[in-house]
Amino acid sequence: GGEAVGFASFDDSPVLQQCGEIPARAWEQWVDDTCDLGKVPGLLPYNTIWLSILIAKATHADAVQDHVLNTLATTLPDMVYLLFAVPSSTGLFPPLLSIFRRLPEKVSTTLSVFYCTRSDILHDLHIRKGLVEDFDDLMPLLQAGDGVLTSPPEEFFLDETLEEQDDTRSVLVAEDPDTRQIVGLMCMAKSNDNQSYITKHYNTDAYNKLRSTDKEKSGPNCFQITFFYLNPEYESRAASFIKPAFAQFAGVEYCVITLPHTTTEHPLLHDFSYVPLKQGLTLPNGTWLLARQSVQPVTVGFTKEADIEEIEQLLDVQTDYSQEICIRLVETARNTTEAEPLEGDATPQQSQILSYALYDDTGTAVGVLNTRVLSATEVHHLRSNFELDQLVNFVPDGKPDYKAVDIDPNAPDNSHLSSEKMPALLVTHFYVKPTFRNRIRVFLREVLRQSCAQLMFYCLTPLDEASQPLLAELILAMPRRMIEEPNEDEVRMGDDSEELICLHFMSKKQLSDEKTKIYSRLVVIGASTTGLAAIYAWLKIPYLYIANIVLVSRDGVPPHPNMQDSEHWSVDTLTWLEREYILFKIGGKVRIIEGTMIDFERSDKYIVTDNGFVEPYDHLIITAGRQYTIPKDLAARNLAKNGMFELSSLSQIHKIKQHIRESEAYEDELSNAVIYGSSREVYCVATSLTQIGLSPSRLVIVSPEEPSEENSVFGDPAIDARIDKLMEGLGAKTYKGHILDRMEYDEDHNLNAVYILNQDGKDEKKKNKITEIPATMFVYCHEKDIDAQILSALNKRSIVFDGRVIVKYNYRTTDPNIYAVGPIAMFSGRFGPSEEFEVFNPLEVGTRFAETVLGFIGVEEFYESDEEEEVQGEGMSEVTPSKQTTPKALPQYKEKVSVKVHLPNGHYYFRCHTANYTEVASQCVSLTSSNTRGDSYITLCIGPNKYLESITYLGSEEIEIHNLMSLVGFPESLLNVVYSYEQSKNAQGQPTLDILQYLRSRVCCV
Repeated sequence: GGEAVGFASFDDSPVLQQCGEIPARAWEQWVDDTCDLGKVPGLLPYNTIWLSILIAKATHADAVQDHVLNTLATTLPDMVYLLFAVPSSTGLFPPLLSIFRRLPEKVSTTLSVFYCTRSDILHDLHIRKGLVEDFDDLMPLLQAGDGVLTSPPEEFFLDETLEEQDDTRSVLVAEDPDTRQIVGLMCMAKSNDNQSYITKHYNTDAYNKLRSTDKEKSGPNCFQITFFYLNPEYESRAASFIKPAFAQFAGVEYCVITLPHTTTEHPLLHDFSYVPLKQGLTLPNGTWLLARQSVQPVTVGFTKEADIEEIEQLLDVQTDYSQEICIRLVETARNTTEAEPLEGDATPQQSQILSYALYDDTGTAVGVLNTRVLSATEVHHLRSNFELDQLVNFVPDGKPDYKAVDIDPNAPDNSHLSSEKMPALLVTHFYVKPTFRNRIRVFLREVLRQSCAQLMFYCLTPLDEASQPLLAELILAMPRRMIEEPNEDEVRMGDDSEELICLHFMSKKQLSDEKTKIYSRLVVIGASTTGLAAIYAWLKIPYLYIANIVLVSRDGVPPHPNMQDSEHWSVDTLTWLEREYILFKIGGKVRIIEGTMIDFERSDKYIVTDNGFVEPYDHLIITAGRQYTIPKDLAARNLAKNGMFELSSLSQIHKIKQHIRESEAYEDELSNAVIYGSSREVYCVATSLTQIGLSPSRLVIVSPEEPSEENSVFGDPAIDARIDKLMEGLGAKTYKGHILDRMEYDEDHNLNAVYILNQDGKDEKKKNKITEIPATMFVYCHEKDIDAQILSALNKRSIVFDGRVIVKYNYRTTDPNIYAVGPIAMFSGRFGPSEEFEVFNPLEVGTRFAETVLGFIGVEEFYESDEEEEVQGEGMSEVTPSKQTTPKALPQYKEKVSVKVHLPNGHYYFRCHTANYTEVASQCVSLTSSNTRGDSYITLCIGPNKYLESITYLGSEEIEIHNLMSLVGFPESLLNVVYSYEQSKNAQGQPTLDILQYLRSRVCCV
């Protein structure tokens, strides 16, 4: 019935009040001093957890204990010992008596420590050498298929494999310790050929190409798991194979396993490190590697003077950081060794620098982490700028005081006391030897424990060198969107001169939650807003780590509109704030290939770019936008000549700017720049041309569309008229209802005139009249089309295309491993009529698409059954006739849509409307107002359901756009704007309410 019958809490140290005698930072020393550890060999902080609380209904006590402890052992694969401290006078109580044993005391104390081992909870598998006699027991298991992780090698004969074991080949069998039934099989082999294959095809440079540390040793230095089977019921005990496997090959330092990239991470791979393919190779399989040395126990402690030389030796051979960063790391570590060490449970001082080292089983430093202790004010500053409170409970000891946890950067310091309850560290430098990167979470956990901290932060600016292995374990903190104050710049971290940062963090609690790791290769073609939104959605999920995201884009990641100086060549969809957008450029989580896809191979799954890159994929995602492309007939006659441009890429924009800088023609008053099109980008281009020095009087806008209610460029004829008046006032000329007739060039093939034909049907006398425009530049911004090279590749590989890529309701094309979304795609007509993707919020479309893809690559919470198709053959799908009649519904998008257009003379246009605005627009009531100067115009549209359906603004005054966006979709009654508007009418019945100032009022902001 869903009733709670039990609860348990665990920690990495004894935290209950009655355990105050045991120092949290140094409990291992206390236990060693007071208890005989002969029965718990190898007990270390990294492999030990403390039970804090276990509560259960008496009728369910045994079941609660079994379930809780099984979950603990499954969730924390590194846990070997579980300890529990209680007052000696109390003793242990059922049901714990059935599994816990008391540690013998060396000295008498007020506390007794009880323990149980991992094998007490989950019995270790019995691992032994495989025998020929095992063949009959194994074959039925393998034929059933469940539990087989690897594909059998070519010419794999189990009977021969069992019989022909020697020092290069070995077989291990796992048995249930109670029933002695065979439940697992591991086949292994070592050879120079295998090792050469791995080092030739995979990036093993960080592992010294698998060479032995003993220079006198010859022969292979790695063995490969060639076949692995384990009954799914025993998967959580897969690690039982590791040490026996290494024991079969004495002196060999590495174990490798090769699996398809699409393999769902298996518990066997928990301690393995992923080794990517070398650039340009297209093998379907990835390699995972485990070093013998990293299987041994590790410890963590404050960096000592004797460690500095070992750390320097580590950094001498690494390739992650520049020499400058290595010098800073070493100097910081050296300086901390001269400070007084922390003793007992002493709390580190604010701003204190602490350095920790990770040691292998010989006591050699194999990692270093430098940190700074953050003050409560600094922690609160991070909370005020990032969405930390959604993932971290800053009030762990009671009911939240919402006045205290309200994030207000301008609040007095005494309202931030909740941040003091979560001591935090800031990571300044980090490095771990590649073979020990499977111990990073252990390292972080021990640093937090020994520093008495709860949180660890890692801040990066666009100029910082990031630690990729560390980022793989941390959680990305998303920037907060805060209320904008009038006439104030966007809030940034620190003062105005400080750079925007990207923040990652980890808490003690979240260290116990292993991330889901995905190694499928996701190749995204095109940096459209929808494609970037999909990547953004993948990056922000806190429990996922996706190792292989590749973006292929001709211009890389385009700059954020706020980073384009004064030039704005395209419409701003207001999808991201600047400090959200930098996530694409910090930390290297997305590998970017600057180029255009010109071909792809569906069977071998790789793409080819125009600059020679060959990139393999498991899921190919086509999100390229549609660019303004000069029609073929016009291009054939004119594109090879000087002065004709299409607004299709950054390279075209650079050519436009270069043309203006180098052209002497603009000294002639008769030369003009003709901007051809009926889109909003026409005005973006006009604005940018004036910003780079072109006089507005040289601008000529030619629009093929005739002005009308339906063809309004800005969605409102009144706005169109105001913008036309603005352009006219600046001296620009506008021809509407005119099409291009021809162009003229001089003998050097430089454009010198554009002829346009009047198509305005309202005036028969002027219709078909040709007008000559002296011009030295023609910029095409009329009709968009898919990139010609991408189109050629799609047609060549038989991806259904009808003006756009045809996709099913789940964004799949005719190849289930190839997806399309955004302006390049459209839903198949068999699912009914649908709008183009451009009319929806691109962030919402990209997010929905990203979640759909996650379901296909094995993330269970996003999986939706696809009843329409059954994958057959090489992955192609076939729809059964019975299901063709009941296709699944198309995705529904409900988020509001926004645009911003920069106009000449410091003006701009902004509009935000609900997703269903076009359906109710004719029924809306419009409220309009202007400021006293007449240079600010705003319109609100109230729908028939009395909701605010749209806000439109045109003016030169900087407004709080994101505040206004948040109001769209609210009931009008919350704003009370209609009543205030009506009450403001003067004697002539004209409303005098300044709507913009009204929406800026504190009531609307709240």
